[in-house]
Amino acid sequence: MNYDAPGAKKGSEYTHGMPKAHLQSAREAIERAVEGLSPEIIARGVTGRWSIAEILEHLTLAFSANAAWLERALASGELKARPPKLPELLVRILVVDLGYFPKAKAPELTRPSGSIPRERSVTSIFAALSRLETTLTRVSERFGDEVRVANHPYFAGLTVRQWRKFHWRHTRHHMRQVRDRRN
Repeated sequence: MNYDAPGAKKGSEYTHGMPKAHLQSAREAIERAVEGLSPEIIARGVTGRWSIAEILEHLTLAFSANAAWLERALASGELKARPPKLPELLVRILVVDLGYFPKAKAPELTRPSGSIPRERSVTSIFAALSRLETTLTRVSERFGDEVRVANHPYFAGLTVRQWRKFHWRHTRHHMRQVRDRRN
């Protein structure tokens, strides 16, 4: 199978049939994008756009929210994800499968608000990504890989595989922005 992520192959790259490559690739993209950045560059504002710290906060909030939804499903034993309606399905295909991000507002709970101190933005994103990886693995073990496990605000229910791929695509999208703001 082709999972569109570097290193996605059978063997050590899999846990319970799931490609580790997507979230590992997301982690590596973050590491490359923030490597050597000073706190001043991370905090530097960009007129009309998010700063690097705000981008990192947005991704941290997205990883944390997804992990929290999945942890609730694990605790209750109930999945509340619903099938997508046609418009949601089409947007999911564009974003998750094809990697195209149309201009859209971030969901309210993932909009940066300064909730993460800028000096902790790098360590916070890695902690949130680790929590998400652990939670997705636990959900996969309990419910399987191909059942819809949680709703995305724009796509409706996603499977564990789709969540991993979404977070990889979403991270790559924002790490391009970080690279653009480095200078």
